[in-house]
Amino acid sequence: MRAVITRALLLAAGLVALVFVATAGFLTYSHAVTTAAEADRRDAAVVAGVLAVSADPDAIRGTIARTAAGAGGRLSVVLRDGTRLGAGGGAPAASVDGAVVSVVPAAVPFPFFAVFLVVGVALVALGAAVWLGHRPFTPVLAALRELTTSVGRRVRLRGPRELEALAESIDEASSRTSQLLAKEREMIADVSHRLRTPLAALRLDADAVGAGPVADRIRSAVSTLGHDVDRIIQSLQPSEGEQAGTCDVASVVQTRMVFWSAHAADQGRMCEIDVGEPCWVPLAPDALGAVVDTLLENVFRHTPPAAPVGVSVVRHGGWVTLVVEDGGTGVADPSSALHRGSSGGGSTGLGLDIARAAAEATGGTIHLERGRLGGARVRLRFGEADSHHEPASPRAWRLWHGHP
Repeated sequence: MRAVITRALLLAAGLVALVFVATAGFLTYSHAVTTAAEADRRDAAVVAGVLAVSADPDAIRGTIARTAAGAGGRLSVVLRDGTRLGAGGGAPAASVDGAVVSVVPAAVPFPFFAVFLVVGVALVALGAAVWLGHRPFTPVLAALRELTTSVGRRVRLRGPRELEALAESIDEASSRTSQLLAKEREMIADVSHRLRTPLAALRLDADAVGAGPVADRIRSAVSTLGHDVDRIIQSLQPSEGEQAGTCDVASVVQTRMVFWSAHAADQGRMCEIDVGEPCWVPLAPDALGAVVDTLLENVFRHTPPAAPVGVSVVRHGGWVTLVVEDGGTGVADPSSALHRGSSGGGSTGLGLDIARAAAEATGGTIHLERGRLGGARVRLRFGEADSHHEPASPRAWRLWHGHP
């Protein structure tokens, strides 16, 4: 913006300076021509004065020689008898008793020095005009810089009334966007808790129906519904960094494990829960609840009914670690398990991707390992809220070790 203003000021001031230089040059040259003509008239008047009192040729020649025009060979006198005194044959300048005084106009050189001086003054004035011209725009530029650096926060600026109105409009749009994002997060939480959790229970019941055409149709319908729900969650999942608010990981895990512990009891699974002390992370409770649900759903979906499951929460050094592990057979292809849309178990692969996005939104990491129960262990490290911690790198680890 500053460059645009500078170019506009240079163009405007340059045009003014050009007109000023041209006018000054013309006036300077016209003044020089007028001055030379006045000098010639004075010289002609001097010679005419001598002619008025004396017709002596010698006296007239002496007078001509003493004038500037005569010394330059541009002044002559033609007496009554036709005698020419002096040099030149210019236009008549005076006439006395039949004698005619003639002067050849002087060649006036163009006043380059004066013009160069005017040009110098014009350049200095041009620079001053640009510098002074920027001063009224200083509040405007400051307000624009404030606007460009106000992403993600309210815009408070003082400047031209139009820019203040623009800032208010941006604030309103930002507030409206935040409200829409909040509603979107609520929709995600609603889809996660109202659809995925009952769907997991329905899938478990479908598996218990047994064999037969009716059971196959039920399982197929449940599977199709599961894929549809996954696509809905994928389309509504907020991008990294959009989660808002904080939540207590221990409280969220305890709340969600009420549901999953009941399902574990129905299947005869051993379910270990160790949440420890309250620990807060910069995630919305619904977002973290969706993470817990997706990880537990993966366990119940891809492990035998008798396989144990364990959930624990540990707070350490500015980090909060959530661990979900099982006693199943583990992950067949851990190198691609964390890729969106990729899974070795016939699922959409969104579960671990949702968990990874949530962890990385707090500056944390996700680790896929073999757990103490013999199967897979998903370890999520969340950056603790209002706590300083070094950035975790790499952001996603895929570790898989065989049994010792």
